Amino acid sequence: MPTADQHFRWTHALIVALSGLFVFSLYAAFTITLAVQSTLASQSEKLNALTSEAAKIALESRLIINRLNGQGFDHCHDEMLQAMQRELFLASRVKDIGFVKNNAVLCTTGQGVLQTPFEQGPWDFTGRNGFKFRPDAQLVLFDGEITAPIIQKGHFNVIFDTRWLERLASNSNRWQVVYRSSQPDTRHAYGSREVFRNLGAKSGHVVTPTTTYSEACSNDIPYCAGLEIEHADLLAQNPSLAAFLGITGLVLGSGSSLVSWLLLKRRLSTGQRTIRGLQHNAYFPLYQPIVDLKSGKIIGCEVLARFHDAVGPLYPDEFIPTLAKAGQSWPFTQLIMQKTLDDLHSRTGLPDGFKVNINLFPSDIAQSRLKDADISLALAASRFNIAFEITEDEHLDTATAKDCIQWIKQNGFELAVDDFGTGYSNLSKVRDLGCNTLKIDRSFVFDIDTGGLGAALVPLMVRIANELGMDVVAEGVETSAQAAVIAEMGVPLAQGWAFGKPMSATQLEKLVGTTLQPDQRT
Repeated sequence: MPTADQHFRWTHALIVALSGLFVFSLYAAFTITLAVQSTLASQSEKLNALTSEAAKIALESRLIINRLNGQGFDHCHDEMLQAMQRELFLASRVKDIGFVKNNAVLCTTGQGVLQTPFEQGPWDFTGRNGFKFRPDAQLVLFDGEITAPIIQKGHFNVIFDTRWLERLASNSNRWQVVYRSSQPDTRHAYGSREVFRNLGAKSGHVVTPTTTYSEACSNDIPYCAGLEIEHADLLAQNPSLAAFLGITGLVLGSGSSLVSWLLLKRRLSTGQRTIRGLQHNAYFPLYQPIVDLKSGKIIGCEVLARFHDAVGPLYPDEFIPTLAKAGQSWPFTQLIMQKTLDDLHSRTGLPDGFKVNINLFPSDIAQSRLKDADISLALAASRFNIAFEITEDEHLDTATAKDCIQWIKQNGFELAVDDFGTGYSNLSKVRDLGCNTLKIDRSFVFDIDTGGLGAALVPLMVRIANELGMDVVAEGVETSAQAAVIAEMGVPLAQGWAFGKPMSATQLEKLVGTTLQPDQRT
């Protein structure tokens, strides 16, 4: 089963991936929207061009037919053929002109007089002005059959030249021009059949994931046009642009993932989590018993701060320096103090006068943070014997720091020097501070097992502390053997894993009042 840390890492990875996917999708949607809008605009231009061209074809062919019919020709002869050839020469959208009698083509401009009259097939429809139309009539021209759109009225028909229409729609997958005399009724005229969808208005469009369709109708003639383009074909027609857009999308998506990863990394950094934890209840106190080695009784405890958020725990050596560097040591200390009071005040198993050691940052003493603070009043009013543990360093050499230390002692609080024997601390400094308790650093206790020089110094520390009227507590006692040795050296009090790891207030309350032997761990 995945741990909470693994679960969070998976969530982190999912957020990074989803952010990249979201930006890529947003970019794709934006690009597709622009492409569709561009396609619709292009289709609108083509539709206008198609309907305009269809109108020109229709107008030219009707004028030719009307002029020829107006000349009263009733059979094929040279004068009529010359008139037909003249019309064809002047026309730009007509391929051929034929003379028809009794539904049979007798002569054409291209073939002259036909030896055998050509019987025409049925017409697809007849327009409002009496012109008959067939979009794919079978014609005999140049000793072969061809299919072409044809229109007829009276004795003359015209075969259309649709090359202009085909050129206008050359970039479209499918197109169709229809004759629409009334809204629901349409008849195929040019292009591919079953393209026009008859959306019911003068214009309209339908966009699907795979195609873009548009249609428009002429305001001058009863013709409409429809265009349908496959999106895949658009990309195929512009491979360089498609590749550029795809690469750009991938770069944006990857960039978004990278930015998300960096932001999350920063948010999940020790520094960010440490500061954010002050507002999100990530800090909490645990309590390590301080034991009288002669009686085995718990006479007090040290308050140890711990951290845990949604990501997991941070250790004191990670968050303590960060808080100090960020100038957040005092808000942190006040938080731990208040939670300690809330935890312990109602614990009836803890006797009045029970010693509670709380750590202070030297920098907060140097800035006299404790004086006049509300939490100080609450601590002074509690039923416990509050002792502040400090680590001697240069911050405490200032006049303000010394004044704060005097205030601490004058207001009934005790003072303990933590980690004595290491770093900046020495006996003369401890004497000048007027401390109540000296806490021997765990490194000296460790030397008891290893035979190091530090163990030999412990009796000297105890003797000098006794001369100064100070209690002595040995920190880091982990075994019964270490407890026995330091007791023989004259150390009266000890704390460490031999008597219990840092524990909750409930666990501490259960242990107080019992005789606690070394290695009776909780």
